Formats: sequence, structure tokens, C-alpha cells
Amino acid sequence: MSLSASAAQTIRFATEASYPPFELVDANNQIVGFDVDLANALCKEIDATCTFTNQAFDSLIPGLKFRRFDAVMAGMDITPEREKQVLFSTPYYDNSALFVGQQGKFTSIDQLKGKKSGRAERHHPQKFITDKHPEITTVPYDSYQNAKLDLQNGRIDAVFGDTAVVTEWLKSNPKLAAVGR
Repeated sequence: MSLSASAAQTIRFATEASYPPFELVDANNQIVGFDVDLANALCKEIDATCTFTNQAFDSLIPGLKFRRFDAVMAGMDITPEREKQVLFSTPYYDNSALFVGQQGKFTSIDQLKGKKSGRAERHHPQKFITDKHPEITTVPYDSYQNAKLDLQNGRIDAVFGDTAVVTEWLKSNPKLAAVGR
């Protein structure tokens, strides 16, 4: 991102605040997280003010193209399709993925054969699970939060998600555990 304070006194950022620890809404209804901290540091460096808007993930690129905001700070994988539409910064976080299930129910990925695993459609790990583990039935979700709710309520057996996100779940929910780690 190349901006100067004279070009933009206020930089309008958009994100989907449902991807902790990177973007989330706190108890005070404020958008917070690693990406917000990074955006604020960038704004401080160029003496600009940041504002943040919570948007549905699928509306981030269209909103940027229609200039509803100036930049997006979100856990967004760089894909050829997206690169045709917008410019990306150099990646600043390398993420991995893992399965999470009910504590004590599964100890290996092999035990998920024939089971239902949720995955967030927006993230690249979905390709890994469908390519490398076709024996696991995948259930697409629009967000990790909805997948987590279905996991907690027994509607699916596991969730395949970004390690940073599901690790946050494990910290706050002792009934969940990593599978095959």
C-alpha cells in the first residue's frame, strides 16, 4: 500500500470481523485484532486516521472496487482470480490449517473418514481438504463461527480451519481438541 498523509487524511479500511485473532468485534462493539493493530500502525506512520467497517467477506473486493473504502485488512488468500481484481500487499502471515473436533472423540485424521467436517468457503485450506482427504465429507460454511456452532451442537464432526483461528477456539473451549496433531 502506498499512501501519503496529504493524499488521504483518513484511510477507510474494511474487514470481516469474524476471524479472530486477526479481526473480531470486542465486548465494546469495536473492531479489533492483529490486522486492525497493523492498520493503525500504518496510519500512525503516515500521520493519517484509520476507520474500520465490518463487511461480509464476499463484499470486500466489490466494495473496494466501488471505492466504498480505501483498503481491505482481512485474512484473504491471494488467488489468481482475486489478483485480477485488486492489488495485494506482500503476505505478512503464513498460516497453516488443522482439524478440530470434540475432545476425546477423534485422535487421528483417519478417524474422520466418512464423517462431516465443516470448512469456511473463503479460505484456501478448503482446496487442501478436498484434494488430500476426499474421504472426508466437507460441509461449506460462510464463516468459521457458523461452523463452530454446528460443531458444538453436534451437527458436524469436525472443522478444518486456519490454525490461528481454531487455536483461539481451543483456548476458550475445553470441549474441543485438535485432531491428528
